[in-house]
Amino acid sequence: MKGDKLYFYVSGRKGVPGSRSSGVCATGLATLRRDGFASMDAGSAQGTLTTRPVRFSGKHLFVNVAAAAGELRVEALDERGELIGLFSRANCEPVRADATRVPVRWKGVSDLSALAGKPVKFRFHLTKGCLYAFWVSPDASGASHGYMAAGGPGFTGLTDTVGSEAK
Repeated sequence: MKGDKLYFYVSGRKGVPGSRSSGVCATGLATLRRDGFASMDAGSAQGTLTTRPVRFSGKHLFVNVAAAAGELRVEALDERGELIGLFSRANCEPVRADATRVPVRWKGVSDLSALAGKPVKFRFHLTKGCLYAFWVSPDASGASHGYMAAGGPGFTGLTDTVGSEAK
């Protein structure tokens, strides 16, 4: 991983299986956006995704989204599916971006600390875009603190602290 991209080194070969003759060979490099293995996609018609109840200890919701020509809004619901206070779709500041670490904010709410430790469902409303991932970070800058597997340049440990205020 480097920056916001995953790098995959690939090779291919043309030839007869089991033959030692040299065939045509090639080596290549494929890239994929961070957390880009799967996404919720929406066209002009709005797409909606509601999570199962999740518990978190962080305070800041972030998304990996490609919605520069569209919009993403999020609402927070309790276990019964009832809206939680000011965390409504209408109160959510629209996200119009194509980036792997975008904060989600609601008017009149500083962070999600009031919801920490409680079961919360997030409902994502998306038009003209792709939602790849979401997470709740303890850092306002968005470090996920998730495991990095093989890591990469700029990663100093086993977990993601990129974007963290305390690297």
